[in-house]
Amino acid sequence: MAIKTLNKTEIELLTNEYPKLRYDVGKNVIKGILPFNLKFGPDGVVIIDQYEIEIDLNNVSEFGIPIIKETSNRIVEIAAKKGIPPIDLHLNSMNGSMCIIIPPKAKERYPNGFDLKELLRHIEEHLYWISYFEKYNKTPWKTYGHGDLGYLQLYLEDKIKYTSDFKEHFSCKSRPEFRRKIKELKKTYDL
Repeated sequence: MAIKTLNKTEIELLTNEYPKLRYDVGKNVIKGILPFNLKFGPDGVVIIDQYEIEIDLNNVSEFGIPIIKETSNRIVEIAAKKGIPPIDLHLNSMNGSMCIIIPPKAKERYPNGFDLKELLRHIEEHLYWISYFEKYNKTPWKTYGHGDLGYLQLYLEDKIKYTSDFKEHFSCKSRPEFRRKIKELKKTYDL
């Protein structure tokens, strides 16, 4: 994991476009309230909401994604209210760490690595998805499963595009090994 510090332009972006978020230079984190007013999904439903978040710039993945947490436990509470595990709302852990994208998709969305403006837009979209689910008991768009399931779903979506990512993730060295892994995962996930 790499460390990313914000430059003057990125700090100005926060100040001007996200005034409820603050950059703590000493801790190298962005923290505060992320409000949004967005319209997405098949119904074009507007969701106005906000979440308390923390973006840890001391832990940025090779794809430009830092550790992002929802700090008020709201997502955990939504999962409990719905009777589902928090992972179904894309939380990596009970500490609020969010899973916002699977690595092959991160390479596509962040081709040049960390991009604060795109990241904040992405987090807003992610939180919209959760708020929509909270309100309507359905998802506004399809998402990918976590870990192995997500890689299988990507492969099945576009076999040509994601074969190499699949093989790399599962360390498949030969075609028979690759085919066995696909068969095993399809059986495991009933696909």
